[in-house]
Amino acid sequence: MRTDHLFFKVFQTFPQILFELLAMEIPTPAAYQFRSVEVKETALRIDGVFVCDRPDQPTFFVEVQFQKDPDIYWRLCTEMLLYMRHCAPWGDWRAVLLFPSRDQDVEVPPALTDLVGSPRFVRVYLDELPAQPEGSLGVALVQLVIEKESTFIESVRRFVARARAELPAGEFRRQVVELAETIIVYKLGYSREELEAMFGLDELKKTRYFQEVAQEARELGWQQGRQEGRQEGRQEGRQEGELVLVIRQLTRRFGPLEASVQQRLSQLTSEQLENLAELLLDFAERADLDRWLQQQRRQS
Repeated sequence: MRTDHLFFKVFQTFPQILFELLAMEIPTPAAYQFRSVEVKETALRIDGVFVCDRPDQPTFFVEVQFQKDPDIYWRLCTEMLLYMRHCAPWGDWRAVLLFPSRDQDVEVPPALTDLVGSPRFVRVYLDELPAQPEGSLGVALVQLVIEKESTFIESVRRFVARARAELPAGEFRRQVVELAETIIVYKLGYSREELEAMFGLDELKKTRYFQEVAQEARELGWQQGRQEGRQEGRQEGRQEGELVLVIRQLTRRFGPLEASVQQRLSQLTSEQLENLAELLLDFAERADLDRWLQQQRRQS
């Protein structure tokens, strides 16, 4: 799973995290909605846009960048200016670039110095956020993404304990815990010891998601890959985790999938699964999935 896609899932469930990262006052609940939009004239897709239901409030453009990209500033500026020309010609804007650390940032092109240097443009380095054990639960969730593997499991334990203590039982707490599950998939790739350690968390152990993951891992022969070497097992486990996530998302959208469709999905490469995880958000009907699978079969 790509890091930007992981963050977009976080923002969709927990949009107020953006304002917490910027140390801004959180707007009225539900005032902003996180969207993936397309400028149809250019077929340009902008994945991270916070749109407010009040025209006097700015639109926020968010880019998550976990690897060096010399074109990142050109791309972000181009995307947001094209969007505003077509969708919000009189609205104000803010741009936010999220980096895991300062060394992943790149030099700003001279032609964009004034634009990027304006107060409307903010860069956030996640590893420089102040450690606040009792601070925002949302920021703590984001910091799990860059947590060192040596301390990751313990950090997840603390986060889930906080979520259980601070959030009332219900749908929202379940969504927050599921986001922690997704980060576990991204960070660890289902090694045997790590799954066992995660199952020590009562809140996670009870979720249907982790029960499905355990079953899928067994059915797909993950343990055999694990025995052939830790690195190989981690790679296979990560791909199987991506498969489980995709099947889970498709099932939520279109209902239970036939065994033949699940078998076809299991034959996809890791790159194809990543692409499908992003594209399925745009699928309007089940037929869109069938057409996409047919296209992949023709290309293979």
